[in-house]
Amino acid sequence: MATRKEYRIKLVSKEFLNSDTCYLGFNCPEIASSAIPGQFVNISAGTVFLKRPFGIASVDIENGIFYIGVKVVGKGTSEISGFETGMDVDCLGPLGNGFDFEGFENIILTGGGTGVFPINFAYETLTAQGKKVTVCEGFRNASQVILNKPAYILTTDCGDTGIKGTVIAGLDTISINDPEKTLVCCVGPIPMMKAVGTWASEKGLKCLVSMEQRMACGAGICLCCTVKVKDDGPDGYKNVRCCKEGPVFDSREVVW
Repeated sequence: MATRKEYRIKLVSKEFLNSDTCYLGFNCPEIASSAIPGQFVNISAGTVFLKRPFGIASVDIENGIFYIGVKVVGKGTSEISGFETGMDVDCLGPLGNGFDFEGFENIILTGGGTGVFPINFAYETLTAQGKKVTVCEGFRNASQVILNKPAYILTTDCGDTGIKGTVIAGLDTISINDPEKTLVCCVGPIPMMKAVGTWASEKGLKCLVSMEQRMACGAGICLCCTVKVKDDGPDGYKNVRCCKEGPVFDSREVVW
């Protein structure tokens, strides 16, 4: 894995995918060429002191560009979504441990909310490698659907497009022929990842989840992004740093 570094990067493209979510492309050949699916970057947020973490959504190695998705939920993301192309900003990355696909022939990618961005990177990487990939994505309603492809299984809570229900309704349509060679990867809200982990366990499948904790330093120093994982100690769990030991964990190890 590449050693994390801080870079001065330039915003080269910007597109709003819906009313509150934009897709940003930054020029940084070092990150574009070294990032793996599941890793993230920390980007300076204008006048806000702390950097904000974003899962890498795509890379264009040839042109040295990486992409992130930004959903406006507070001051930091509001400032970042307001960046204009041509701006230079500070960025730390690539950070964290990504997905390990080694040994699996069939990959099920599941995303919801801003989790669809790292899922997009995983899909692009796996299909380029010729892997068999199934994608299932869940949204609240049609207005929230972003980065969705016709081949994906689509669900919405209200049923105004795709299958009515959560992503579990979509996952239930998938036939599992070889559980030992099938891996589930999930990124999204905590309740969704917990449910997907339970679904995978019931099917005898390994499931990796990417925990979207609040992160500040991104380097394992501030300890504000801890995740509880199972442990043999007296408490039955231990705290680990999402930015350093994660953000990807085996769903069976997470204390939900």
